[in-house]
Amino acid sequence: MLVAGSFLLLAFVTAAVAVWHPLTAASSRQDVTVYGTAVESLDPAVQSDAGSAQVVTQLFESLTQIDSQSQVRPALASSWDTTNDGKRIVFHLRSGLTFSDGSALRAGDVVASWLRVLSPSKPSQLAPLLDDVVGAKAYREGSGSSSGVGIRASGDADVEVDMVSAASDFPAIVSSPSLAVVPGAIDSNPRLLEAGSFVGSGAYVLSAETVDEMTLTANTHYWAGTPAISTVHLATSAGSNGEIAAFQSGTLDYTPISAGDATWIAYDATLGPSLRLEPSPSVEYYGFDTSRPPFDNVHVRRAFAAGIDWRRIVALESTPGVTAATGMVPVGVPGHSTTDFLPAFDVATAKSELASAGYPNGTAFPTVILVTPGGDGGQMEGAIIRQLHDNLGIDISYRSEDWTAYNDDLQNNPPAMWEMDWVADYPGANDFLGLLLGSGQPNNYGLWSDKDFDTAISQALSSTDAATVQRAFDSAQGIVKDQAPVVPVDYGSDYSLVAKGLLGAMPNGQGLVRYADMSWAAGS
Repeated sequence: MLVAGSFLLLAFVTAAVAVWHPLTAASSRQDVTVYGTAVESLDPAVQSDAGSAQVVTQLFESLTQIDSQSQVRPALASSWDTTNDGKRIVFHLRSGLTFSDGSALRAGDVVASWLRVLSPSKPSQLAPLLDDVVGAKAYREGSGSSSGVGIRASGDADVEVDMVSAASDFPAIVSSPSLAVVPGAIDSNPRLLEAGSFVGSGAYVLSAETVDEMTLTANTHYWAGTPAISTVHLATSAGSNGEIAAFQSGTLDYTPISAGDATWIAYDATLGPSLRLEPSPSVEYYGFDTSRPPFDNVHVRRAFAAGIDWRRIVALESTPGVTAATGMVPVGVPGHSTTDFLPAFDVATAKSELASAGYPNGTAFPTVILVTPGGDGGQMEGAIIRQLHDNLGIDISYRSEDWTAYNDDLQNNPPAMWEMDWVADYPGANDFLGLLLGSGQPNNYGLWSDKDFDTAISQALSSTDAATVQRAFDSAQGIVKDQAPVVPVDYGSDYSLVAKGLLGAMPNGQGLVRYADMSWAAGS
């Protein structure tokens, strides 16, 4: 998904970390007010950013879930079997499943939901999650038919999936919010996504919506039972004084906060005990448009990779919980390697590469604009620009864009140099490698292509031997290090303020907080 350390800090945080609590916790409070960003889309097949996924995961359920320990758990599917040497997976739906309006939820609804994601007329940005399903890639690219896709219903209770090769991580893949189950009439009746007429498969329904708030009400037909929190007020505006002031006043019970705010809140006697810091399954990386000069030249990319002291920049930011990346796959995600794949800082090598590209000491280097999403340029962008000037004699400029424009540019006209934060759609290495850098992938914003990289990814996905899989993913990361289509910079953390007595407010292995896991402690 796109996203739009201090010992003392950890001492404050770990003392107050909430743990999962049963839904039956006894408490007089049954509502909670949380703060979140505006949602781009509530349609699982359309959304692709982390802010939208945070809401979509409350409203629509998939066959599996990821818990806070990054383990795959049953959801709409009670179990699944693997046959045909790992190439066929059969998901067994729970009996009596319904959508929030009480209508039956059957295997055919799962198949239809997943085919919507692949629709060649407008495939989801995350449709490549299904690329290892027989016929899925051909269908979304317009060279195949829906009947050729290896996803089918066997009666009302079983969903059969045929894979190109053995895929032990597919149960984790289908936990993605993009693959959640929607009612069949959603395309002919878009009002099913609107408050008052909403129909979903998740723990909550959208019952009201204003400019400043979305009201979510517990789904009494939810497969796991009615959630302990009956009403979630999702505030999309925290007022003129911001979310921290709103939390202090009691207006908010839960709010994500920035890393910068976490730095001082850790030492605040009043707010410190409410601070939570959780590792995020995410990587921040910088990439290049490899289809056009100057970054179509591998020597230029290598010069930028080696001529910037990425580790020092991360260290100087002093952001709590953020660590320098050693590759594209974050710590805690299966497939993370003990090998360091971050290019070494070496000015002499960088200058040599730049000279090989025809720009000795930066002479005649063309105009390059570094573009990022969000507000004004931060410390990292400033440090990158300064080091390129001091170390390589290159001067580049900087521009920030709002998220909608930025995402559109990445898809259709990528900047020469850009930045991205990517959060796991599911806990697996390929979500950070093949999905982002494979040839022709929609999220390969730099348009890079390397047949050896693609081969390594194919080898990783076709093996069931853990050691073979790791070697193949490591090989792929070694190619990324050498070819430098992107440079992984850091692994992130999630920061939030949580009201006293609110339990279960922690991100899962996808960086998403599931409101159905929340409850108030007795007496709250």
